[in-house]
Amino acid sequence: QFRVWVTTEVHPRFSINLLQISIKFTNEPPQGIKAGVKRSFTGSITQDTLDVCNLPQWKPILYAIAFLHTTVQERRKFGPLGWNIPYEFNQGDLTSTIQFFQNHLDDMDVKKGISWSTARYMVGEVQYGGRVTDDFD
Repeated sequence: QFRVWVTTEVHPRFSINLLQISIKFTNEPPQGIKAGVKRSFTGSITQDTLDVCNLPQWKPILYAIAFLHTTVQERRKFGPLGWNIPYEFNQGDLTSTIQFFQNHLDDMDVKKGISWSTARYMVGEVQYGGRVTDDFD
């Protein structure tokens, strides 16, 4: 006996018989902002992530990143009112943004503080904004 894990997209030539005898598993994002932030803090943001930096700004920044990530995922539910094009934001976006801020805070000059213009550009234009192709989004 053996088990096979199959990941697929919708395709007209996919065997309907295989689909009917299979056990289906989906991983949907949670419903609501509170559930989304909670999922971020139980998945990508662990206790080790919270303890990686001693600066007082670290934990509020982590919360803001989790809130931003949840918000861009929630906007998809509103169809064209949320995003004109349904973008696929995933855990990789959240993880890379956390890693960017960790590196940014490690390299930061304490006297100058956080370069918010750099942070805004990296998160808004590169990490999350890099996927966005419609100017109205």
